Amino acid sequence: MHVSERLLQLYADTNAATRTNLQEVINRNLGDGKSLTVSFEELTGTTEPSLPTEEKSAADFAAWIKDGKKDATFLPYYVSLLEMYEDVLNKEATVLKSAPIDKTTVKEPTIADKVSVPVTEPTVVEAPKAKEKPPAPKQRYLPEAPVPSRAERAKYQRTIEPARPKRKSGKWIGALFLLALLIGGGYIGYPYVMDLLEPKQEAKVVEKTPKPDPEPVVQEPETNYVWLASKNVNLVSEPNGTTVTYIGDIGDRYEILKEQDEHVEVNLDGTTAWVPLDSVTTDWPTRDLTDSALLDWVNTNLNNDWLGETIPDFFAMNEAALTETIGAPYGRETDALNAYAFYNGGFFVIQQDKVHAIDWTNTQTTREVFSPLGEPVLETDDAVVYESETYSLRLFEGTNGQTRVRLTEK
Repeated sequence: MHVSERLLQLYADTNAATRTNLQEVINRNLGDGKSLTVSFEELTGTTEPSLPTEEKSAADFAAWIKDGKKDATFLPYYVSLLEMYEDVLNKEATVLKSAPIDKTTVKEPTIADKVSVPVTEPTVVEAPKAKEKPPAPKQRYLPEAPVPSRAERAKYQRTIEPARPKRKSGKWIGALFLLALLIGGGYIGYPYVMDLLEPKQEAKVVEKTPKPDPEPVVQEPETNYVWLASKNVNLVSEPNGTTVTYIGDIGDRYEILKEQDEHVEVNLDGTTAWVPLDSVTTDWPTRDLTDSALLDWVNTNLNNDWLGETIPDFFAMNEAALTETIGAPYGRETDALNAYAFYNGGFFVIQQDKVHAIDWTNTQTTREVFSPLGEPVLETDDAVVYESETYSLRLFEGTNGQTRVRLTEK
Protein backbone atom coordinates (compact mmCIF):
# COMPACT_ATOMS: atom_id res chain seq x y z
CA MET A 1 0.00 0.00 0.00
CA HIS A 2 1.32 3.46 -0.89
CA VAL A 3 2.32 5.69 2.03
CA SER A 4 -0.44 8.22 1.21
CA GLU A 5 -3.05 5.43 1.26
CA ARG A 6 -1.64 4.28 4.64
CA LEU A 7 -2.07 7.84 5.95
CA LEU A 8 -5.72 7.94 4.86
CA GLN A 9 -6.37 4.59 6.52
CA LEU A 10 -4.68 5.73 9.76
CA TYR A 11 -6.74 8.93 9.77
CA ALA A 12 -9.85 6.75 9.60
CA ASP A 13 -8.66 4.56 12.49
CA THR A 14 -7.47 7.31 14.90
CA ASN A 15 -9.22 10.32 16.39
CA ALA A 16 -8.12 13.94 16.25
CA ALA A 17 -7.05 14.05 19.91
CA THR A 18 -4.60 11.16 19.42
CA ARG A 19 -3.07 12.80 16.34
CA THR A 20 -2.75 16.13 18.17
CA ASN A 21 -0.98 14.50 21.14
CA LEU A 22 1.40 12.70 18.78
CA GLN A 23 2.22 15.94 16.95
CA GLU A 24 3.03 17.65 20.26
CA VAL A 25 5.41 14.81 21.20
CA ILE A 26 7.11 15.11 17.80
CA ASN A 27 7.50 18.89 18.22
CA ARG A 28 9.14 18.44 21.62
CA ASN A 29 11.49 15.78 20.28
CA LEU A 30 12.59 17.63 17.16
CA GLY A 31 13.17 20.91 19.02
CA ASP A 32 15.64 23.13 17.17
CA GLY A 33 16.68 20.41 14.73
CA LYS A 34 17.35 16.71 14.57
CA SER A 35 17.73 13.91 12.03
CA LEU A 36 14.37 12.21 11.34
CA THR A 37 16.02 8.80 11.69
CA VAL A 38 17.39 9.70 15.13
CA SER A 39 14.08 11.24 16.18
CA PHE A 40 12.18 8.09 15.17
CA GLU A 41 14.61 5.91 17.14
CA GLU A 42 14.28 8.10 20.25
CA LEU A 43 10.49 8.12 20.09
CA THR A 44 9.95 4.41 19.36
CA GLY A 45 13.12 2.68 20.52
CA THR A 46 13.42 1.05 17.08
CA THR A 47 15.28 1.95 13.92
CA GLU A 48 13.82 2.55 10.48
CA PRO A 49 16.59 2.74 7.82
CA SER A 50 14.17 3.81 5.08
CA LEU A 51 13.50 7.18 6.75
CA PRO A 52 15.39 10.28 5.52
CA THR A 53 18.47 11.30 7.49
CA GLU A 54 18.23 15.04 6.93
CA GLU A 55 17.65 17.25 9.95
CA LYS A 56 14.31 18.88 10.55
CA SER A 57 13.11 21.10 13.40
CA ALA A 58 9.81 21.43 15.23
CA ALA A 59 9.12 24.59 13.23
CA ASP A 60 9.57 22.64 9.98
CA PHE A 61 7.17 19.94 11.21
CA ALA A 62 4.55 22.49 12.29
CA ALA A 63 4.79 24.21 8.90
CA TRP A 64 4.38 20.83 7.16
CA ILE A 65 1.23 20.07 9.14
CA LYS A 66 -0.17 23.53 8.40
CA ASP A 67 0.67 23.25 4.68
CA GLY A 68 -1.48 20.14 4.32
CA LYS A 69 1.29 17.51 4.48
CA LYS A 70 2.39 18.12 0.88
CA ASP A 71 6.15 17.70 1.41
CA ALA A 72 7.16 14.05 0.98
CA THR A 73 10.09 14.35 3.44
CA PHE A 74 7.97 14.17 6.59
CA LEU A 75 5.33 11.78 5.15
CA PRO A 76 6.99 8.37 5.78
CA TYR A 77 8.34 9.61 9.15
CA TYR A 78 4.90 10.79 10.31
CA VAL A 79 3.03 7.74 8.97
CA SER A 80 5.48 5.35 10.68
CA LEU A 81 5.04 7.16 14.01
CA LEU A 82 1.25 7.26 13.56
CA GLU A 83 1.23 3.49 13.06
CA MET A 84 3.06 3.14 16.41
CA TYR A 85 1.23 5.97 18.19
CA GLU A 86 0.38 3.85 21.23
CA ASP A 87 4.02 2.94 21.86
CA VAL A 88 5.15 6.53 21.30
CA LEU A 89 2.57 8.09 23.61
CA ASN A 90 3.08 5.44 26.31
CA LYS A 91 6.86 5.94 26.22
CA GLU A 92 6.45 9.71 26.45
CA ALA A 93 4.16 9.36 29.45
CA THR A 94 6.72 7.09 31.18
CA VAL A 95 9.53 9.60 30.59
CA LEU A 96 7.49 12.46 32.02
CA LYS A 97 6.65 10.49 35.20
CA SER A 98 10.26 9.41 35.85
CA ALA A 99 11.78 12.92 35.50
CA PRO A 100 12.90 14.36 39.01
CA ILE A 101 11.13 17.47 40.18
CA ASP A 102 13.41 20.13 41.75
CA LYS A 103 11.48 21.49 44.70
CA THR A 104 14.40 23.67 46.04
CA THR A 105 13.63 27.33 45.87
CA VAL A 106 16.39 29.92 45.94
CA LYS A 107 15.48 32.98 47.90
CA GLU A 108 17.06 36.19 46.65
CA PRO A 109 19.03 38.08 49.37
CA THR A 110 17.39 41.22 50.66
CA ILE A 111 19.13 44.58 51.17
CA ALA A 112 19.43 43.89 54.87
CA ASP A 113 21.27 40.66 54.08
CA LYS A 114 23.72 42.42 51.81
CA VAL A 115 24.77 44.90 54.60
CA SER A 116 27.00 43.29 57.20
CA VAL A 117 26.00 44.34 60.72
CA PRO A 118 27.86 42.96 63.70
CA VAL A 119 25.56 41.00 65.95
CA THR A 120 26.28 40.20 69.58
CA GLU A 121 25.92 36.49 70.18
CA PRO A 122 23.54 35.70 73.04
CA THR A 123 24.74 33.84 76.14
CA VAL A 124 23.46 30.29 76.17
CA VAL A 125 22.43 28.99 79.62
CA GLU A 126 22.21 25.20 79.75
CA ALA A 127 19.40 23.79 81.83
CA PRO A 128 20.22 20.91 84.19
CA LYS A 129 19.35 17.53 82.65
CA ALA A 130 16.75 15.48 84.42
CA LYS A 131 17.83 12.13 85.78
CA GLU A 132 16.82 9.27 83.57
CA LYS A 133 14.50 6.73 85.22
CA PRO A 134 15.46 3.07 84.88
CA PRO A 135 13.12 1.03 82.64
CA ALA A 136 10.30 -0.70 84.51
CA PRO A 137 10.61 -4.50 84.58
CA LYS A 138 8.18 -6.47 82.36
CA GLN A 139 5.42 -8.20 84.30
CA ARG A 140 4.75 -11.85 83.58
CA TYR A 141 1.32 -12.97 82.37
CA LEU A 142 -0.82 -14.37 85.17
CA PRO A 143 -4.01 -16.18 84.21
CA GLU A 144 -7.18 -14.99 85.85
CA ALA A 145 -8.16 -18.60 86.87
CA PRO A 146 -5.74 -21.33 87.96
CA VAL A 147 -4.93 -23.83 85.21
CA PRO A 148 -5.76 -27.41 86.27
CA SER A 149 -2.89 -29.84 86.42
CA ARG A 150 -2.35 -32.64 83.96
CA ALA A 151 -3.66 -35.22 86.44
CA GLU A 152 -6.88 -33.28 86.93
CA ARG A 153 -7.34 -32.88 83.16
CA ALA A 154 -6.89 -36.68 82.77
CA LYS A 155 -9.51 -37.23 85.46
CA TYR A 156 -11.99 -35.06 83.57
CA GLN A 157 -11.35 -36.94 80.36
CA ARG A 158 -12.05 -40.31 81.97
CA THR A 159 -15.43 -39.16 83.30
CA ILE A 160 -16.57 -37.85 79.86
CA GLU A 161 -18.59 -40.51 77.97
CA PRO A 162 -19.63 -40.38 74.36
CA ALA A 163 -23.20 -39.36 73.65
CA ARG A 164 -25.59 -42.20 72.93
CA PRO A 165 -27.13 -42.18 69.45
CA LYS A 166 -30.80 -41.33 69.33
CA ARG A 167 -33.12 -44.16 68.51
CA LYS A 168 -35.10 -43.64 65.35
CA SER A 169 -38.73 -44.04 65.98
CA GLY A 170 -40.66 -46.06 63.44
CA LYS A 171 -43.89 -44.55 64.64
CA TRP A 172 -43.05 -41.14 63.23
CA ILE A 173 -42.16 -42.61 59.87
CA GLY A 174 -45.43 -44.50 59.69
CA ALA A 175 -47.39 -41.39 60.66
CA LEU A 176 -45.71 -39.33 57.98
CA PHE A 177 -46.35 -42.01 55.36
CA LEU A 178 -50.02 -42.18 56.29
CA LEU A 179 -50.33 -38.40 56.16
CA ALA A 180 -48.76 -38.31 52.67
CA LEU A 181 -51.12 -41.06 51.54
CA LEU A 182 -54.14 -39.14 52.75
CA ILE A 183 -53.01 -35.92 51.08
CA GLY A 184 -52.31 -37.67 47.76
CA GLY A 185 -55.62 -39.50 47.81
CA GLY A 186 -57.51 -36.31 48.54
CA TYR A 187 -55.73 -34.51 45.70
CA ILE A 188 -56.59 -37.26 43.25
CA GLY A 189 -60.17 -37.86 44.41
CA TYR A 190 -61.15 -34.23 44.90
CA PRO A 191 -62.40 -33.64 41.29
CA TYR A 192 -64.54 -36.79 41.44
CA VAL A 193 -66.10 -35.81 44.77
CA MET A 194 -66.88 -32.28 43.51
CA ASP A 195 -68.38 -33.74 40.35
CA LEU A 196 -70.76 -35.82 42.47
CA LEU A 197 -71.76 -32.88 44.67
CA GLU A 198 -72.38 -30.35 41.91
CA PRO A 199 -75.80 -30.45 40.22
CA LYS A 200 -75.58 -31.70 36.69
CA GLN A 201 -76.61 -29.35 33.92
CA GLU A 202 -78.39 -30.52 30.85
CA ALA A 203 -76.15 -30.49 27.87
CA LYS A 204 -77.19 -28.03 25.23
CA VAL A 205 -77.40 -29.42 21.76
CA VAL A 206 -75.96 -26.99 19.27
CA GLU A 207 -77.28 -27.60 15.85
CA LYS A 208 -74.71 -27.05 13.18
CA THR A 209 -75.83 -24.95 10.29
CA PRO A 210 -75.23 -26.94 7.14
CA LYS A 211 -72.73 -25.28 4.87
CA PRO A 212 -74.11 -24.41 1.47
CA ASP A 213 -72.71 -26.42 -1.35
CA PRO A 214 -70.17 -24.51 -3.39
CA GLU A 215 -71.58 -23.03 -6.51
CA PRO A 216 -70.59 -25.01 -9.55
CA VAL A 217 -68.00 -23.33 -11.70
CA VAL A 218 -69.44 -22.67 -15.08
CA GLN A 219 -66.88 -23.71 -17.62
CA GLU A 220 -67.18 -21.84 -20.82
CA PRO A 221 -67.16 -24.14 -23.79
CA GLU A 222 -63.99 -24.10 -25.78
CA THR A 223 -64.29 -21.96 -28.87
CA ASN A 224 -63.60 -23.83 -32.08
CA TYR A 225 -62.65 -22.14 -35.30
CA VAL A 226 -62.37 -22.97 -38.99
CA TRP A 227 -60.29 -21.29 -41.67
CA LEU A 228 -61.28 -20.95 -45.31
CA ALA A 229 -58.97 -23.18 -47.31
CA SER A 230 -59.65 -21.82 -50.81
CA LYS A 231 -60.18 -18.54 -52.61
CA ASN A 232 -63.62 -16.89 -53.05
CA VAL A 233 -65.76 -19.21 -50.87
CA ASN A 234 -69.52 -18.62 -50.91
CA LEU A 235 -71.10 -18.43 -47.45
CA VAL A 236 -74.78 -19.26 -47.94
CA SER A 237 -77.83 -18.55 -45.80
CA GLU A 238 -78.72 -22.26 -45.18
CA PRO A 239 -77.17 -25.68 -45.75
CA ASN A 240 -77.20 -26.58 -49.45
CA GLY A 241 -78.78 -23.16 -50.09
CA THR A 242 -78.18 -20.89 -53.08
CA THR A 243 -78.53 -17.45 -51.45
CA VAL A 244 -75.02 -16.08 -50.93
CA THR A 245 -74.66 -14.10 -47.73
CA TYR A 246 -70.93 -13.31 -48.04
CA ILE A 247 -67.94 -14.26 -50.20
CA GLY A 248 -64.94 -15.12 -48.08
CA ASP A 249 -61.24 -15.32 -48.97
CA ILE A 250 -58.59 -17.89 -48.15
CA GLY A 251 -57.28 -17.52 -44.60
CA ASP A 252 -60.46 -15.96 -43.16
CA ARG A 253 -61.23 -17.37 -39.67
CA TYR A 254 -64.74 -17.98 -38.30
CA GLU A 255 -66.20 -19.34 -35.08
CA ILE A 256 -67.99 -22.69 -35.42
CA LEU A 257 -71.59 -22.82 -34.18
CA LYS A 258 -72.67 -26.28 -35.37
CA GLU A 259 -72.41 -28.80 -38.21
CA GLN A 260 -75.24 -30.02 -40.45
CA ASP A 261 -75.54 -31.71 -43.85
CA GLU A 262 -71.86 -31.47 -44.77
CA HIS A 263 -71.91 -27.78 -43.85
CA VAL A 264 -70.70 -25.87 -40.82
CA GLU A 265 -72.57 -22.93 -39.38
CA VAL A 266 -70.30 -19.95 -38.59
CA ASN A 267 -70.72 -16.65 -36.80
CA LEU A 268 -70.55 -13.85 -39.33
CA ASP A 269 -70.49 -10.71 -37.14
CA GLY A 270 -73.84 -11.54 -35.55
CA THR A 271 -75.22 -13.09 -38.71
CA THR A 272 -75.11 -16.82 -39.32
CA ALA A 273 -73.88 -18.34 -42.55
CA TRP A 274 -73.09 -21.84 -43.75
CA VAL A 275 -69.88 -23.03 -45.35
CA PRO A 276 -69.27 -26.37 -47.09
CA LEU A 277 -66.97 -28.62 -45.07
CA ASP A 278 -64.74 -29.23 -48.08
CA SER A 279 -63.91 -25.48 -48.21
CA VAL A 280 -62.65 -25.15 -44.61
CA THR A 281 -59.83 -26.54 -42.45
CA THR A 282 -59.31 -26.85 -38.70
CA ASP A 283 -55.55 -27.47 -39.06
CA TRP A 284 -53.85 -24.08 -38.91
CA PRO A 285 -50.15 -24.33 -37.96
CA THR A 286 -48.09 -21.49 -36.51
CA ARG A 287 -44.81 -20.23 -37.92
CA ASP A 288 -41.80 -18.38 -36.49
CA LEU A 289 -42.35 -15.32 -38.68
CA THR A 290 -42.10 -12.08 -36.69
CA ASP A 291 -44.17 -8.93 -37.17
CA SER A 292 -41.09 -6.86 -38.00
CA ALA A 293 -39.89 -9.31 -40.66
CA LEU A 294 -43.31 -9.40 -42.28
CA LEU A 295 -43.67 -5.58 -42.28
CA ASP A 296 -40.13 -5.18 -43.68
CA TRP A 297 -41.12 -7.42 -46.58
CA VAL A 298 -44.25 -5.30 -47.24
CA ASN A 299 -42.26 -2.04 -47.20
CA THR A 300 -39.63 -3.48 -49.54
CA ASN A 301 -41.67 -5.42 -52.12
CA LEU A 302 -44.92 -3.45 -52.43
CA ASN A 303 -45.68 0.07 -53.69
CA ASN A 304 -46.71 2.14 -50.68
CA ASP A 305 -46.61 5.62 -52.24
CA TRP A 306 -50.39 5.89 -52.22
CA LEU A 307 -50.51 5.31 -48.44
CA GLY A 308 -48.30 8.14 -47.13
CA GLU A 309 -48.24 6.76 -43.57
CA THR A 310 -46.61 3.83 -41.82
CA ILE A 311 -48.67 0.69 -42.28
CA PRO A 312 -49.37 -0.17 -38.58
CA ASP A 313 -50.87 3.32 -38.09
CA PHE A 314 -53.75 2.54 -40.48
CA PHE A 315 -55.02 -0.37 -38.39
CA ALA A 316 -55.75 2.07 -35.53
CA MET A 317 -57.93 4.32 -37.76
CA ASN A 318 -61.65 4.42 -38.35
CA GLU A 319 -63.10 5.44 -41.73
CA ALA A 320 -63.26 9.14 -40.83
CA ALA A 321 -59.62 9.21 -39.70
CA LEU A 322 -58.63 7.35 -42.86
CA THR A 323 -60.36 9.95 -45.04
CA GLU A 324 -58.74 12.78 -43.07
CA THR A 325 -55.28 11.20 -43.46
CA ILE A 326 -55.13 10.27 -47.19
CA GLY A 327 -58.25 11.94 -48.54
CA ALA A 328 -61.63 10.70 -49.73
CA PRO A 329 -61.67 7.45 -51.75
CA TYR A 330 -62.71 7.54 -55.37
CA GLY A 331 -65.14 4.65 -54.70
CA ARG A 332 -66.88 2.89 -51.82
CA GLU A 333 -68.72 -0.47 -51.65
CA THR A 334 -70.32 -2.52 -48.87
CA ASP A 335 -71.48 -6.09 -48.30
CA ALA A 336 -72.97 -8.04 -45.39
CA LEU A 337 -69.76 -7.74 -43.35
CA ASN A 338 -67.43 -5.01 -44.64
CA ALA A 339 -67.11 -1.64 -46.30
CA TYR A 340 -64.49 -1.09 -49.02
CA ALA A 341 -62.76 2.26 -49.72
CA PHE A 342 -60.97 2.36 -53.10
CA TYR A 343 -57.89 4.45 -53.87
CA ASN A 344 -55.39 4.51 -56.74
CA GLY A 345 -53.12 1.59 -55.92
CA GLY A 346 -55.43 -0.44 -53.68
CA PHE A 347 -58.32 -0.39 -51.24
CA PHE A 348 -59.07 -0.66 -47.51
CA VAL A 349 -61.35 -3.24 -45.91
CA ILE A 350 -63.29 -1.53 -43.09
CA GLN A 351 -65.00 -3.80 -40.55
CA GLN A 352 -67.07 -2.35 -37.68
CA ASP A 353 -65.81 1.17 -38.58
CA LYS A 354 -62.15 0.15 -38.19
CA VAL A 355 -59.53 -0.61 -40.83
CA HIS A 356 -59.29 -4.39 -40.94
CA ALA A 357 -57.17 -5.00 -44.08
CA ILE A 358 -55.18 -3.26 -46.82
CA ASP A 359 -55.20 -4.66 -50.38
CA TRP A 360 -52.60 -3.89 -53.06
CA THR A 361 -54.09 -4.47 -56.53
CA ASN A 362 -52.28 -5.23 -59.80
CA THR A 363 -48.97 -5.80 -58.07
CA GLN A 364 -47.29 -8.20 -60.53
CA THR A 365 -45.84 -9.89 -57.40
CA THR A 366 -45.15 -13.60 -57.74
CA ARG A 367 -45.05 -16.19 -55.00
CA GLU A 368 -41.29 -16.58 -55.48
CA VAL A 369 -40.88 -13.08 -54.02
CA PHE A 370 -42.47 -14.40 -50.81
CA SER A 371 -39.83 -17.10 -50.33
CA PRO A 372 -37.67 -15.04 -47.88
CA LEU A 373 -40.60 -15.25 -45.44
CA GLY A 374 -40.07 -18.98 -45.06
CA GLU A 375 -42.70 -21.72 -45.09
CA PRO A 376 -46.28 -20.53 -45.64
CA VAL A 377 -49.14 -21.50 -43.35
CA LEU A 378 -51.33 -22.52 -46.31
CA GLU A 379 -50.63 -22.79 -50.01
CA THR A 380 -52.91 -23.65 -52.96
CA ASP A 381 -52.62 -23.44 -56.72
CA ASP A 382 -53.78 -19.82 -56.82
CA ALA A 383 -53.10 -18.49 -53.31
CA VAL A 384 -50.58 -18.51 -50.46
CA VAL A 385 -50.88 -17.39 -46.82
CA TYR A 386 -48.15 -16.22 -44.39
CA GLU A 387 -48.82 -15.23 -40.78
CA SER A 388 -46.95 -13.57 -37.91
CA GLU A 389 -48.22 -12.98 -34.41
CA THR A 390 -50.31 -9.93 -35.41
CA TYR A 391 -50.68 -9.97 -39.20
CA SER A 392 -51.81 -12.26 -42.03
CA LEU A 393 -50.23 -11.70 -45.45
CA ARG A 394 -51.96 -13.32 -48.46
CA LEU A 395 -51.26 -13.56 -52.18
CA PHE A 396 -54.12 -14.04 -54.66
CA GLU A 397 -53.14 -14.99 -58.22
CA GLY A 398 -55.50 -14.10 -61.08
CA THR A 399 -56.01 -15.90 -64.39
CA ASN A 400 -54.60 -12.96 -66.41
CA GLY A 401 -51.29 -12.88 -64.52
CA GLN A 402 -52.38 -10.04 -62.25
CA THR A 403 -51.94 -10.56 -58.49
CA ARG A 404 -53.46 -9.03 -55.39
CA VAL A 405 -51.79 -8.86 -51.96
CA ARG A 406 -53.77 -8.45 -48.73
CA LEU A 407 -52.40 -7.53 -45.29
CA THR A 408 -54.91 -8.25 -42.51
CA GLU A 409 -54.73 -7.58 -38.79
CA LYS A 410 -55.69 -10.84 -37.08
